[in-house]
Amino acid sequence: MADIIEVIKKASMEAEEQSSPANILYGTVISVNPIQIQVEQKMVLTKEFLIFTKNVIDYDVQISLDWNTSNESINDTHTHNLEGNMQVISTIEPNDNNQEIINEITSNLSIQNANINIEHSHKVNGTKIITIHNGLKQNDKVILLQQRGGQKFVVLDKIY
Repeated sequence: MADIIEVIKKASMEAEEQSSPANILYGTVISVNPIQIQVEQKMVLTKEFLIFTKNVIDYDVQISLDWNTSNESINDTHTHNLEGNMQVISTIEPNDNNQEIINEITSNLSIQNANINIEHSHKVNGTKIITIHNGLKQNDKVILLQQRGGQKFVVLDKIY
C-alpha cells in the first residue's frame, strides 16, 4: 500500500511540473560589463545563465525608406547702395589766361530690392541599416523566465 501512495505522489508532482514549465522572476541589472542581474536578494545571475531576447539588446536592422523632407524656403531682400562725387578738371592748351574748365559730376546710384527666394527639399530612399538601442543599463528592472529544473533564465523585457 505504501508503494501505491508513493507512485501517486510522484505522478502528482510530475503533473504539477508539466503544468508549469517555467517560473516568472523579476530582477535588477546591477552591472552591464560584465552583465549581472540580481534576482531576489541573494541570487546574482551572470552571462552563463542568461538568454537574451531582442527586447534587451542593441541590434542592427535593415529598413527601406521612400520619403521626402518638408519643403524649406529662404526669402531675403538684397540691397546695394553706391554714392559718391566725381570732379573732372580740364585745362586748355595753349592756355594763355590760365583758364580752367571744371566739370563737376555728382552721382547717387542705388540698386535695391533684389529679391531672393530659394526653396528646396530632399528625397530620401533606399535601404539603410539602423541600430536599435535596447541594451540593458545599470538599474534596469527586468522580467525573467526560469526554465523549470534548469539553470537558464530568459531575459524577456525591461519593466517601465
